[in-house]
Amino acid sequence: MQNEFKVWLTENYSHNELADMANHGCSGGVGGMIYYADTEKLYRKFAHELHDILFEYKDVVGNFPDFVTDELGHFASFANSIVWLCAELTAQEITQGEYKEEEEEEEDA
Repeated sequence: MQNEFKVWLTENYSHNELADMANHGCSGGVGGMIYYADTEKLYRKFAHELHDILFEYKDVVGNFPDFVTDELGHFASFANSIVWLCAELTAQEITQGEYKEEEEEEEDA
């Protein structure tokens, strides 16, 4: 079964936008994930998928990132941290951080 958050990312961002997420993170500003209202909405929509990604991360690394656990008492910033982390990890999985030439991206669209 495919992760619906991953599907949403690929439907809403180009390959090179995902590569930017993978290489530079979301903190620089990613349309649709800038404001807490945006990330809270995404968290509520994809909570199960996001938690699956988070627990896979924990299985590999051994613990949850501090910047996520530090926000446990503050829902808006917690949801934001989870969405950004999962977007970055998923973007890395999809793109391996590699960009496509413009022509290649147009062929994929």
